[in-house]
Amino acid sequence: MEYLGTFPAGFTELVKRLIERDTSLQKFLFYDESVIALRSERPLTRLPYLKNLYPLIAWGRAKDLQSAYQLVLHTSFQKALTFSAEPNSRQNFVIRLFIEGKPAPIIRELHEKLEKAIMEVLGGRPNSERPDLELQLHLRKNQQCYLIVQKGKRSEEELPAGTLPPYLCRLLLELSNPQRDDIFLDPFMGSAALPLERARMGPYQMIFAGDIKTEKVEALKTILKQKQWEKRRKTIFPKVLDATQLERFKDDFITRIVSDPPWGLYEGLDMQAILELYSNFLREAARLLSKNGRMVLLVGSGVPLPEIFSNSDIPLKIIEQFPVLVSGQKALVYVIIPE
Repeated sequence: MEYLGTFPAGFTELVKRLIERDTSLQKFLFYDESVIALRSERPLTRLPYLKNLYPLIAWGRAKDLQSAYQLVLHTSFQKALTFSAEPNSRQNFVIRLFIEGKPAPIIRELHEKLEKAIMEVLGGRPNSERPDLELQLHLRKNQQCYLIVQKGKRSEEELPAGTLPPYLCRLLLELSNPQRDDIFLDPFMGSAALPLERARMGPYQMIFAGDIKTEKVEALKTILKQKQWEKRRKTIFPKVLDATQLERFKDDFITRIVSDPPWGLYEGLDMQAILELYSNFLREAARLLSKNGRMVLLVGSGVPLPEIFSNSDIPLKIIEQFPVLVSGQKALVYVIIPE
């Protein structure tokens, strides 16, 4: 079975490692900064660090849309498409075209040929209003072309403004190399997306979720009263915290810090305030982190984290950093350990 997954730009190498760990991978077919195609021995339904995972029907390289149509029409896709469809049912479908992620107009003659070929496999008919399946033909700027299938209409959960989506949280948490005895801290929790996703991931000892705003902490307490958190709520501790003054925690007490501190874009902080906030927080983080601890921070591209380290005696060091895109905004992910 072949699949195509999507993820935030910048996480390619991490996603490859996680797929190798979590699937019966046969081989990677192709990948770039935000998509990855793979062949798996066993069927896959979802991977929590991917934004989407689609059955891959056909793929190759094409210089333009006409070439993309021709490539698919000359590919034996019956088996892959049959596997993706409901057995013994006539399924209506729609074919949509995308060039570099944006909707593109069809080439009518070739489109009708492709519809006819798919009708022979599915038994249904083209129906753009109420399709059972949506097939998407993509042509990317690197001339990579692929046909994927999506069952029904995709519905994405509406997240509050500024909330990290679960798949991005999972990627950041994976970078922290989570352990079953973790004492975890997010002192800038906001909507608590990171602490809650860490709880969903599995074994840990304790999770401390803090924010300077009382209403954020109360909102998390309300969430933890829901039945789904009944077994975990005793190990998750919402706290009103000032991330620059964390005296309530003993030295070397925390094993993992994963957080999305203020970028200064929405909080109205000038650069001097940002530098002061990060410097004070990092000093506290250095005191709290255990000898083998690890910290992962997602920060805006305008936050000069390496400069803060080079101009201070904070006993932490950056061991990995890479640029990413978050909701269209340039950002950087830093993996940090005690020095």
